[in-house]
Amino acid sequence: MSAGLAVFILSCYASFLMFQSVIKEKEDSNQVTNQVEEPEKISETPPIEIVIKDSVQLIVPYTVQAPYANWTVHEESCEEAAALMYHYFLNGKNFPNNIIPPDKASAEMIAMKNWQKANYGVEPDLNLDKFGEFVKSYYGNSYSVKKNITIEDIKKELSAGNPVVVPVITHGLENPHYGRLPSYHLLVITGYDARGVITNDAGVKEGQNYFYTWEVLFRAIDAQTPKMNQGRDLIVFS
Repeated sequence: MSAGLAVFILSCYASFLMFQSVIKEKEDSNQVTNQVEEPEKISETPPIEIVIKDSVQLIVPYTVQAPYANWTVHEESCEEAAALMYHYFLNGKNFPNNIIPPDKASAEMIAMKNWQKANYGVEPDLNLDKFGEFVKSYYGNSYSVKKNITIEDIKKELSAGNPVVVPVITHGLENPHYGRLPSYHLLVITGYDARGVITNDAGVKEGQNYFYTWEVLFRAIDAQTPKMNQGRDLIVFS
């Protein structure tokens, strides 16, 4: 074999090997690309189904909104009282007879009133959306407002372990302990049975575990709509 032919054969063989190497690299590259493009399978967690119970009674610390009957100071403290009761519930705070000590309750509500005046300029009546924003800013809690609620919505939240706050007009509640003039009010619902709801009604000193029928409750909720421009709504915190 001549030297030139040998060189030619070696050159062809080298080219063949190089071609094979390129083909293998492309196959490897395609394999990697296919692996990357394959979507990751994510297992979905099914939502937790809330079983509505026949009756519920949550233990929520109670305070009247005017702990020492000092209504000149606490006439407008229903929002602060509702926020305080819910706050201690979420933090698992326990008190004798489940009543927040009057000195502690009064001082904390006054601090909230002062915060509102410093941040809002006044201590306003708060619809549920604004009440939620206030509690979120003051205590850092998340909140959820539900519109056009039914009895089942209230039962569902309480069955899930969430106290429910609803807006009412006081005299719609037909509570004989209220005074002469009706006012906007936030009512904390702590439980229910077939007949109605159990509440921590901070508007009267007799309000711990106060019972209202479903009919009376929704009548009182509807009564606040013309004043506050909100309907059958509720709010819960976490």
